[in-house]
Amino acid sequence: MVAETSKAGTPAVQTDDTLVSVRDLKVHFPVRGGFLGTTVASLKAVDGVSLDIKRGETLGVVGESGCGKSTLGRGILQIIKPKSGQVIFEGEELTTLPPDRLRQRRADMQMIFQDPFSSLDPRFTVGRVIAEPLDNFSQGGRSAQKERVRELLQVVGLKPDWVNRYPHEFSGGQRQRIGIARALALNPRFIVADEPISALDVSIQAQVLNLLSDLQKQFNLTYMFIAHNLSAKHISHRVAVMYLGQIMELGTGDDVYYEPQHPYTIALLSASPIPDPELELKRKRIILTGDVPSPVNPPSGCPFHPRCWRAQPICKEQRPLLEQKRPGHMAACHFPGPEAR
Repeated sequence: MVAETSKAGTPAVQTDDTLVSVRDLKVHFPVRGGFLGTTVASLKAVDGVSLDIKRGETLGVVGESGCGKSTLGRGILQIIKPKSGQVIFEGEELTTLPPDRLRQRRADMQMIFQDPFSSLDPRFTVGRVIAEPLDNFSQGGRSAQKERVRELLQVVGLKPDWVNRYPHEFSGGQRQRIGIARALALNPRFIVADEPISALDVSIQAQVLNLLSDLQKQFNLTYMFIAHNLSAKHISHRVAVMYLGQIMELGTGDDVYYEPQHPYTIALLSASPIPDPELELKRKRIILTGDVPSPVNPPSGCPFHPRCWRAQPICKEQRPLLEQKRPGHMAACHFPGPEAR
């Protein structure tokens, strides 16, 4: 099932293969000013996102820094309370759940954070870090928890007898494996991985990606994989491209990478390095003019139109809907299509 265009208030309908449905999700932050600190404006971090995530798939969410992809992940998990919209997880509307029921649901939805050092308490041993979710949800006694921690360390490729070491004794890649082990502790079904490899050495990134892929197959996990570039294609079944709090394009990794429909996606791809120097010299480079507009005061119509070389008057006046342009391939653009290469 692919994401469908949705109007505000339209209920999301889940099929058997859909784990998470998001409809017209908005996450706005107040901008305060003046002597009394009154709210003078709203920062529209996520501004009307609709998508579905299938069971067992990886949905990559990519875009420039500040486009709202991390806020989208936190909004889906209810770490940040959305202003409006729906998030339906296995048939339950998370945004209206009572606190007690939402807390129970959190065991099924976990997060892997970007910085593997700051996300681990330096005062805790690795064993205590991984066992903390088990403690919070009262799962098992001390003996059972210790056994579970040792099992998780082995699952993520670390030695079980390292339980008494502290985070500072590990490398960045090892710390991220500890963070992954903690996320797996409660046997979740859905994990938001917020740029889990961007803080790691290039030589370690592939290892962590392979680990995530193996764990997905082993435990039938569903991922939202957040990245700042289109490298997410290599682990993702589908890729969503975000710009200024909105989804510009959504499709399979091959569709988005080889047949991009939205000008913003085309510009992102032209900025991604190619390993072959000869192809790098031959390809068409697209240099966007102007700065990214402020999410406090986004442009009317299409948010990308001030920087788009295809923009026409309608782009300034009317916001394009996220619609299917090719089978299974969606874009929010009045003038979609791949660029001549």
